[in-house]
Amino acid sequence: MIRSSGFTTKVRPQITGWQPIAKLAGEVQVTRDLGSNLLSWILGCVLILFRLFSIGKLCFGFYLEGLLLAVLAIASALVISLLMPKPAEWQAN
Repeated sequence: MIRSSGFTTKVRPQITGWQPIAKLAGEVQVTRDLGSNLLSWILGCVLILFRLFSIGKLCFGFYLEGLLLAVLAIASALVISLLMPKPAEWQAN
């Protein structure tokens, strides 16, 4: 027997691929947010890299490219903030 109920209730993984284990665990809240989580992860990588390269471009005098990268970094940060769950959707386990 698989003892996974503690893991699935705390972590609440995406139901795709975890359906058989979720059935064994019993009543576990189903999550279907893999797409938004992956998009947030990619945008977070874009945010860090564009901000890094923006600072480098600005330091070396490439102001137009640096500002463009800074604007793109800010745009990715705004999209991440829109994708984050609202405080009413948070759950304490």
